[in-house]
Amino acid sequence: MKLVLQVFIILLPVAVTQRPVDYTKFLHSTEKHKSACNTCHKPPTKNWTKASAFPDVADFPDHDACVSCHRAQFFRGARPAICTGCHLKTSPRDDARFTFRKPDAKSQFMAEFPHDRHQDVIAFNPCTTCHAQSAVFSTPPAGGWVDSYVPPPATFKSAPTDHSSCFNCHWKSQEPVATNCNGCHKPVPATFVAAAIPTRISSRFMHEGGGEKKLHIAECTTCHINITKARTLLNLKPDVPITACTECHNKVGAREDLNKELSALDKNPAFVCAYCHTSNVGKLDPPASHYLIAQRPQIKRIGNR
Repeated sequence: MKLVLQVFIILLPVAVTQRPVDYTKFLHSTEKHKSACNTCHKPPTKNWTKASAFPDVADFPDHDACVSCHRAQFFRGARPAICTGCHLKTSPRDDARFTFRKPDAKSQFMAEFPHDRHQDVIAFNPCTTCHAQSAVFSTPPAGGWVDSYVPPPATFKSAPTDHSSCFNCHWKSQEPVATNCNGCHKPVPATFVAAAIPTRISSRFMHEGGGEKKLHIAECTTCHINITKARTLLNLKPDVPITACTECHNKVGAREDLNKELSALDKNPAFVCAYCHTSNVGKLDPPASHYLIAQRPQIKRIGNR
């Protein structure tokens, strides 16, 4: 006779520790916050006439949007943590709010603008319809300006700051229309980090430059030749070929700015190109395109191969 040994395993419930919710940070990625935008944002907000040419969302949602789910947190103590998401003071009774959107908050959305689908618009309208000249100095990057060179306002173009540029076409007639927020505003990837200022290789270039004749003022695609092919703004590189510069800046008998710096580099490997670049770029090896257009043999610096 065989004996059969039966073993019974009793599974005891294991307590799962949940992280406390940080109500000082509002995340659109929270599952219950993924409803349609107009669930909380009710256009137009009261201040729209001061912020836009169209009845627009220019302020945080009213209290009703929060209280409907977060009544317990909304009235928790004299200084509810949840109030810090919108208000300058932690009190549900104080109306003073941060500028919309909260200046120091990490962007949770990015605008999706496909240049390639707007080629007809670009062809019949100058890019400056949307990209106006910046009227203010840029905010210094972390660590300050390289070489203490502060780019003047004319260096950069300001991106559209509100819906006005888009709503001229997309108000009610062309999709995505004004009520279709998801048509343009996409959640940013988890790895996305918004740059404080645009990445500029030639920081000393000014769009309003070009001497007394302002020769840099031209149709943008004259230099930014690939922009009309761009399908997204994510990792957009509005690159400019060196030939766009050397049409004026490397003519024998006239301006030979490129030749002069490459000649200086031939004589002194420690030379830092400074006509177009700040030292963080100027100390690197010039790319092959610079030598090709100047019809010079490419060289590599010692220690920078």
